[in-house]
Amino acid sequence: MKILINALPGNGDALMFTPSLKILREKYPDSEIHLLVMFRSVAEMFGNSPYINYIHFIDFLNQSKLSSFKEILKLRKNNFDVSVNIYPTNRAEYNILGFLTGAKKRIAFSYIKSGFHRFEFLNTNLIPEIRNKHNVLQNIGAIRELVEVNDNEVGKLEISLDKTALAKTRDWLNSLKVSDKLIVGIHPGSSTLKNHIHKRWDKEKFIELCNKLINVHNGFIFIFGNEFELNREIKSSLGENAILVSTENYMDSLLRQTFCDLFVSNDTAFMHSAAAFEIPTVAIFAYTNSRELYPWKTNHRIVREDLDCSPCFYNSPSPASCIWQGNDKWKCIKNITVEKVFEACDELIQEIPHDSKSGN
Repeated sequence: MKILINALPGNGDALMFTPSLKILREKYPDSEIHLLVMFRSVAEMFGNSPYINYIHFIDFLNQSKLSSFKEILKLRKNNFDVSVNIYPTNRAEYNILGFLTGAKKRIAFSYIKSGFHRFEFLNTNLIPEIRNKHNVLQNIGAIRELVEVNDNEVGKLEISLDKTALAKTRDWLNSLKVSDKLIVGIHPGSSTLKNHIHKRWDKEKFIELCNKLINVHNGFIFIFGNEFELNREIKSSLGENAILVSTENYMDSLLRQTFCDLFVSNDTAFMHSAAAFEIPTVAIFAYTNSRELYPWKTNHRIVREDLDCSPCFYNSPSPASCIWQGNDKWKCIKNITVEKVFEACDELIQEIPHDSKSGN
């Protein structure tokens, strides 16, 4: 059987399909599994996956529609038996693409915030979106159209890393001479698509938090993300107790993230990769739904404001918006204090075995 996984969203969403991917491989060991992506970093993240036979990268965002259409027609020649649109993919383009790839059975989702104009009818099997259900389990619901799956079979998120590259990264870590430090990774940025810049906790609060972790817990700060200007501002305030670890190569970041003892992040892909590496994680949530997106199967703490209006963001092409005005606008993220986040960090730090700190 030939299976096409349409993993067109970003790294975090694609990563939350990995438990389903593993189950598909186990249930269909002789199947030919293809992965279609439109972000190069997603292709790189799955490059060493033992569950995938072929990865197809189509640069939909940066090439002409004609070029993309030609590549889709080429992909169609594989004569797929099944295609699966991973969760969430609530855009008409994703459903049209699934149809054009020609799979006989096309599995996708029927979204709460949707309509006829999203072309969900182009799929043969529609799975209803369930509010407050974790994205991992939403995806499991999709593959139940192909296999019987018990909840106890659903595993952790997975990223397979190159062992040689990992050894070189350990050498890089040793060169920093921080073996006596608590390595705390932070991701202070976020995507700006769909107005998600408002998921970001204030940089001054990140700085204050990091200084407390440095002073109280002998911390050393790894700053992640490609928001380089923001990260340089934070680094300049922390001095020699912090380092910018992300480069233009996404896999460098993932390799270095494995050596963190603790991770503090907004709701981003780095939060989910921290979960994949089973790093204790403090997740700072604004208007997105922590019950659907919490760090899966790793020790974690959620920090959010329990407002009547939050979470308010649904999976749809519409950008994030706020019902409040003036100083109250985006108060779901603004009102989160350094004290609350530090308390969550402190709780997790107390649970880290002493001999596992710094990964050395």
